[in-house]
Amino acid sequence: MKDHTRSQTALAAHPTIRKYLTRQAPMYERWPLTGRFDPGAVRAVVVIPALAERGLLFETLASLGASSTKAQSGTLVICVINNHAAGLSPAEDIEDNQETLREFSGYMGEGRYSPMMLAVVDASSDDRALPAGEGVGLARKIGLDHGLRVLASTGRLQAPLVCLDADSPPASGYLDAVLAFYEDEARWAGYAAYMHRFPEAIQEREAIIAYEIYMRYHEIGLRHAGSPYAYPALGSIISCTAKAYAACGGMNRRCAGEDFYFMQQLAKTGTMDAVPCALVYPSGRVSCRTPFGTGRSVRAFECPTALDVPLYHPGCYELLGKFFSLVRENGEVNGIRLLEFSGNLHPELGEYLHGRGFVQAWEGLRQRYRDPSQRLHQFHVWFDGLRTIQFIHRLRESALPDLTTREALHALTDWLPEEMLWFADMPGEAVLDALRRTGLRRHGPRVCPVPDY
Repeated sequence: MKDHTRSQTALAAHPTIRKYLTRQAPMYERWPLTGRFDPGAVRAVVVIPALAERGLLFETLASLGASSTKAQSGTLVICVINNHAAGLSPAEDIEDNQETLREFSGYMGEGRYSPMMLAVVDASSDDRALPAGEGVGLARKIGLDHGLRVLASTGRLQAPLVCLDADSPPASGYLDAVLAFYEDEARWAGYAAYMHRFPEAIQEREAIIAYEIYMRYHEIGLRHAGSPYAYPALGSIISCTAKAYAACGGMNRRCAGEDFYFMQQLAKTGTMDAVPCALVYPSGRVSCRTPFGTGRSVRAFECPTALDVPLYHPGCYELLGKFFSLVRENGEVNGIRLLEFSGNLHPELGEYLHGRGFVQAWEGLRQRYRDPSQRLHQFHVWFDGLRTIQFIHRLRESALPDLTTREALHALTDWLPEEMLWFADMPGEAVLDALRRTGLRRHGPRVCPVPDY
């Protein structure tokens, strides 16, 4: 009765969540949640989509168990076993999923992984397979939407919804770290630290080193520029509160890039912060399941070493930083003048903004948001992560072509003087090791030793 009263009060205060749950009703019917658990005991929901991951999923579940009994006993893990219908998915993937469902059912019955609570969504069988054209975005969404409904049923709207992948086991203490982070009621969304696991094959190893160097370099560059979208876009490291999930419109249904767009919406509607002491080990394997992402990058690697891979020119981030400072310091200037000032910074910037309707957009912001901080926030909602990367791509094709990783990394010594980074004559793995340590410091203080990677 107490949970029911709390739920009704919470939903009355958050009509956005009530509307969201109502809108998703057909999804709950098509892909029901199976599991025996007490909703009143759930303090966090972890969602894991799995496509032919029988060999890895249960290892990841075991890794979640390397947290305190208290953290485990308040955690519901929802696994979404998914594939397309026969003829659209390989027969071996469907069989792997069906075997996973059978094993999962047995594990739930015997209480394996207790005290964690387990539930599963069958998006694999003939009548429940994902529609053609859908993929990991929908699989994540199904699980997260169910997680939202569970948390809303007891009014725990500040509790976290956590994204993980079947091939991305977390480090010890992961659940404790996430739950501690969201005890602060000001939290909205967060991301864990990450370190890709290295494949054994030399070429694939160099590829994942190059990919992770790129991710870390790009994140540092955006942070140097003052972008609010300076975080790694990885599906296995995202978390947010239940109310944040509904407020941003929930997970999108994209087959790839769902993590980028989901994190962007969370950043637009609130804050995206590093979760202290939470660490995930994503897979670095070859894959073609999505049109782009880690697996595709590894497969497409053709350079001699990781340090020969092209990176965005450091000047792109320097120009972005000057532009963001210009906007911040000239909030009262009209759109035409601000566009002129921007063009003076660089002609490509002026042309890009003109083509995106900057003057009209800026005038609208000036009229609607009198408070300078609100206006600046809404400017970054307009000039979002997607527009940022589109502008960088425009620069790389014209004024600021890519540099090799070896050349571009020199900028980091200026951007991060406190780190005293020096990359001369260092091989790719040593460079990545230094960048990983820099990244881990953003997720301190650590309550456990730095992992041996």
